[in-house]
Amino acid sequence: MSIVIASLIPDILGLNGSSANAEILAEYLRRAGHDASVVAVSTPEMAPPSVDVLCVGTGSGSSVGPAATALIPLARVIARWRDAGAWVCAVGTGWDLLGQSVVTSQGDTLPGAGIFASRADHRGERFMGEVYGLDHHRRPSAGYVNQVGSVVLDAGEQPLVTVSSPESYPASDGLTGDRLLATRFGGPALALNPHWAQDIAQSVVEEAGGEFHRRDFHDRVEHHAARARELIKARLGVTAG
Repeated sequence: MSIVIASLIPDILGLNGSSANAEILAEYLRRAGHDASVVAVSTPEMAPPSVDVLCVGTGSGSSVGPAATALIPLARVIARWRDAGAWVCAVGTGWDLLGQSVVTSQGDTLPGAGIFASRADHRGERFMGEVYGLDHHRRPSAGYVNQVGSVVLDAGEQPLVTVSSPESYPASDGLTGDRLLATRFGGPALALNPHWAQDIAQSVVEEAGGEFHRRDFHDRVEHHAARARELIKARLGVTAG
């Protein structure tokens, strides 16, 4: 089984290793015995006819405008991939730009790609630090966040993570839906939380009529990620969950 993962404009949206989520997912699939490739897509001409997963990372405050401009000619491509059943995994600024809209720090409103039912506002304060909580399946999840402003989900949308700590961070993070995963967690997100990589990989394989077979590699990855999350949990003083 051959699986194609697109990494969207990684030259702009790849801050703090966030574009590595595409390669992390590809390796997760390869270690389960599946052929997986990562294709960088920055223009429509670079886009393959179809992809199984679209990954997009985060960027700096100054990258919002250039990234939004780069996304405009890619909107039809992304919509075509989604219509064909592609997963979307987005982090930080990438999530913001694939939402409904983004209000920049200067107060300008930029239209989003409309993939996620969320709206971002970059006029708020920046949060920098570790975050810990339980995801929508009550699995321990953690990451390092370096993002400005806030994101509001449309009514009825499900957050990805209920946040336990710190109190200065919103009570929830991210969004999960039909073949959708968004978060502000860095780390990269799929490295610290390989259960999310498992969710995406297993779904992609099973949708294609195959089976996902966990190997020792996947257990080792989860073991090391769990230890890293426990250290974050301890540093934040979380006693439950």
